[in-house]
Amino acid sequence: MIEWILLGLLGAGALSGAKKKDSLASRPARTSGGSSYSTNRQASETERKQKIEAWRAQWEPTVDRSGWIPAGTIDRILATFPAPEQPSTWLNRFNRTDPIRDELSAEFEAHNQTFLARQKERLKSFFDTIEKNPLTDEQVKACVCMDGRVQIVAAAGSGKTSTMVAKAGYALHEGLAQGSQILLLAFNADAANELAERTQDRLSELAGAAELTSKTFHGFGLHVIAKATGKKPSLAPWVENAGEDIKMIVSIIDELCQQDQSFKNDWHMFRTVHGRDVGLWNVPAEPDAYANGRRGFRTANGEIVKSKEERLIADWLFYHHVPYQYERPYEHDTASETHRQYHPDFFYPDVALYHEHFALNAAGEAPEHFGPSYTEGVRWKRQLHETMGTRLFETTSDQISSGAALPLLEAELANSGVTIKFDPDREATGSQPITPQQLAGTIRVFQQHVKSNGLSHADLQQALKAQSKNAHADRLARFVSIYERVAAGWESKLKDGGYVDFEDMLILAADHVESGRYSNPFTFILSDEFQDSSRARIRLLKALAGPHEASRHLCVVGDDWQGINRFAGADNSVMPEFEKIFPAATRLTLNRTFRSPQAICDVSSQFIQANPAQIRKEVASNNHYETRQYLFAYGFEDQSRANEHLVEQLAQMQRFLKAGKLEPGKNGRLSVLLLGRYRNDRPANLQQWKERFADSIDLDFKTVHSSKGLEADYVMLLNVVEGNLGFPSQIEDDPVLQIPMPEPDPFPMAEERRLFYVALTRAKRQVRIYTSLAQPSRFLIELVKNGSIVIEPVDAAPLEPCPVCSVGVVTRRTGRHGDFESCSTWPRCEFKRNIESDESKKGESPVRLSGNVAQGSTCPSCERGKMVRIDGKYGEFLGCSEFPTCKTTARIG
Repeated sequence: MIEWILLGLLGAGALSGAKKKDSLASRPARTSGGSSYSTNRQASETERKQKIEAWRAQWEPTVDRSGWIPAGTIDRILATFPAPEQPSTWLNRFNRTDPIRDELSAEFEAHNQTFLARQKERLKSFFDTIEKNPLTDEQVKACVCMDGRVQIVAAAGSGKTSTMVAKAGYALHEGLAQGSQILLLAFNADAANELAERTQDRLSELAGAAELTSKTFHGFGLHVIAKATGKKPSLAPWVENAGEDIKMIVSIIDELCQQDQSFKNDWHMFRTVHGRDVGLWNVPAEPDAYANGRRGFRTANGEIVKSKEERLIADWLFYHHVPYQYERPYEHDTASETHRQYHPDFFYPDVALYHEHFALNAAGEAPEHFGPSYTEGVRWKRQLHETMGTRLFETTSDQISSGAALPLLEAELANSGVTIKFDPDREATGSQPITPQQLAGTIRVFQQHVKSNGLSHADLQQALKAQSKNAHADRLARFVSIYERVAAGWESKLKDGGYVDFEDMLILAADHVESGRYSNPFTFILSDEFQDSSRARIRLLKALAGPHEASRHLCVVGDDWQGINRFAGADNSVMPEFEKIFPAATRLTLNRTFRSPQAICDVSSQFIQANPAQIRKEVASNNHYETRQYLFAYGFEDQSRANEHLVEQLAQMQRFLKAGKLEPGKNGRLSVLLLGRYRNDRPANLQQWKERFADSIDLDFKTVHSSKGLEADYVMLLNVVEGNLGFPSQIEDDPVLQIPMPEPDPFPMAEERRLFYVALTRAKRQVRIYTSLAQPSRFLIELVKNGSIVIEPVDAAPLEPCPVCSVGVVTRRTGRHGDFESCSTWPRCEFKRNIESDESKKGESPVRLSGNVAQGSTCPSCERGKMVRIDGKYGEFLGCSEFPTCKTTARIG
C-alpha cells in the first residue's frame, strides 16, 4: 500500500515539475539547457547499454543455453564478472532490489520454462515408458530440473522411487552423467536393493546403467573408508542386528556398576527416583491415577500425590526406607466454616517432623495457574507451625530443579535421627521403577543424536545449560553424567575390538571426502527418504555435493509427513531446513499420489497438518476408485469381539469377490494389510486366517513402522485405543532427548501423529479402524470431531466425544451419590455431569452402561423401560424397551 502512496506522491511531483518547466519555457537559456540535458541523458543511456553489452559478452560463453540453467548461475556470474554500476532510483532503494539480478532471474526462468516444455515434447516417449506408468508433469519437472541442490517434497504414494529411477535414466539418456558418476543412496537395505533392481530393470537399455551405484548410507560409508585408507573397517557386531545395541548398553552398565560404586549409586538413583520427568514448573500436568477420591500421581508406595515433584520426593523416601505419612491431618484442629482441616504434605512420625513442598520458583512465585491464594496459603502454613510450635521443613520447586531439595531433606532427616539407607531393590507396591532396558534404550537414542551431531563434551555441556533454563535441570544433568560414562564404555568396546559403529562410519566417511583422501567420482547424487536423515548423513551429503562451483547435482527426495525414525537417530527438522543447510536450493513437490483415493488423502492431509511445523502441501489423487465410504471405525465394548468382527469382514470380502460384487485387485485377488502400533498387536490366529482365505485374499500383518513403503487394497488398523501402550503411544520421548537435537519438536505427539498418517496412507481403497468404546484413541476422537469419520458401535450405543478435552468419550459411571457421566480418560480430564439432575433429558442421549446389567431389570436411565435382549447388526446386547425414546444399552453377561 505504501508503494502506491509513494508512487502517487512521485506522480504529483512530476506533474508539478512539468508545470514549472512549462512556465520557464520562454527563457532562452533554460530552453538551451533543457536540450543539453536531454542530449546528455541519451548519451549516458547509450554508454550504459554498451557497458551492459560488454559485460554480457564476458560471461555469456560460460552459460550453456542448450540445457537447463541451474539456480546459482546468477551468483556465479556476479561474483566472477562484477556488473557495471547502475543508476540508483528511489524505488529500487525502497524495495532493496537489484535490477540486473532481477532481469537475469526473469530471463533464466523464462528460458528454463521453455526448455522444460521442449523436453516434455521431445522426450515424450521416454517419459511415458521409463517407468510402468507415464510420469506426471511434476515427475517430469523433477527429472529435467538440474539446479545444483534440489529437494523434492513428495506425498505418500506419489512415486518417489519412480522419480529417482527416471531422473537417473534422464541423466544417462541426455549425457549429463556417466553411469559411474551416478550415486543413489537409500535409508535401509531393502530400499537400496529396490533402487538397484529398479534401475537395472528400467534402465537396462541405456548405456552406463550397469555402472550405477546404489547403496545404503552405511554401506557407502564403508566403501569410502576402505578406498581412503586401504582397509575396510569392521562394523561392531552388536549394531548390526536390532536390539543387540541395547543389550550392549545394559552390559556396559552392569560392568560399570560392578567396578564403580559411585556410578552404581547414580544409576540406581536415576532409575528408581529420577526416571520420570517432573514436567515444566509453570505447565499443569495431567494426573494419571485415581484412588479414594483423589486424582494425581501414583508413587512407588502406592498412594496418590498431587504433583510429580511430590511423587519424586515420595519415591526417594520409599527407596531410602524413610517412614512417612502423606497428607496426614495436622495434629491441631484448624477446620472452620470456610476452611477444611489442614493436611501437611508429608509427616515423619519417628521424629515428629512436618514437610511442606511448595511450588515456588527462585523468586518465591507460584505458577500462574495456581492463583494468588497459593502464596497466601504458604504464609499461613508457616505462621501456623510457628504459632503451634510444630517443626516444619520446606522444599520448593526451584530446589527440585537445582538438585538442592533432596540433599537438604536427607540432611534434615539425618540430623533428626532418622536412619537412611538407599535400597534400589525394594519391591514397589505402586508405580514401578524404570527398567534397565527402558533407560538403556533412551541412552542409545541419545547417543545416536550426540554422535551424529558431532557434539563434544563441551558442546554437550553447553546444550545442557541451554536446555536446563526451562526444564528439570538436576535430572538432565544426572542423565548426561550417566550417559557420558556409559558412552566412554561404548567407545572402549569399539577400540578394543577395532570396530566402528554406524555413526562413526558416516562421520569418518564425510571426513575422508572433505579432506580429499577419498577421490569423489560422483557428479550426480540422489538420496531417498531424506526425512529420515541424521545430521551425520547430512554432513556426508554436503561433502559429496561439494561447493556450488564443483557443478555436482544433488537431489534429495522425502516426505516430512512420514518422518517416523527419530528413535533411530533421524532428525525431522532437516526437511524444512533444507534451504538453510544447502543455500540456493530449489524445492519441488510431488503432490499427486497413485495410491489412496482422494477422500483418504483429504482426511490424512488435514490430520497431519494440524502440526504447523509440517511442510504445507495439497495432495491430489490419481486413484479414482469409487465406493460409498472410505474410512470406517468399529467400536467395541467387549474388545475380545474385535477379532471375531474382523474375520467376518474378511469372509464378507471373500464372498463378494467370488460373487462379482467386489472389484478384484492385482492378479484377481484382494490385498489386506493388518497394522498394529506394536508387534504384540499381531492377531494370534493370523496364520489360520491366511490359510482360510488363501484362495482370494493376500493377508499380512505389519507394525506401522515396518509398513513404510507398503500398500494394500484394504488396511485394518488394530487396537487404536488410548493408553500408555495405545495409539498414540503415551510413553513419550524423554525430555533429555531434546538436549542433543538441533531443533526440538514441541508439538504434542508429533512423531505419533506422523506414524498415524503413515498408517492411513497405506490403503488403496479403504481404511478400517478397530477401537474400544471405553478408551478410543485421541487421534480417532479428533477425526470424529472433524467430521472425518464416525465410530460405529458394534456391541453398544454410539459415542459422544468429551466436550472438555476432546480426547476421551462420555462414559456413564456410578458414584457414592448416584449415577453420573464423566470422561473416559478420568482422572486426566475432570469433566463430569449429573445425568439425574435434569429429568427432562433422561433417555434423550445414547447411554452405554458399564458393569453387569441384569436382563429384565429396570432401565437406570429412564426408569420406565426394561433392559431387554436385542439382536443387533453385530450380535446381541441389552437395550431399553423404551427405545428410541431411551437409547440406553449394555453388554450381555
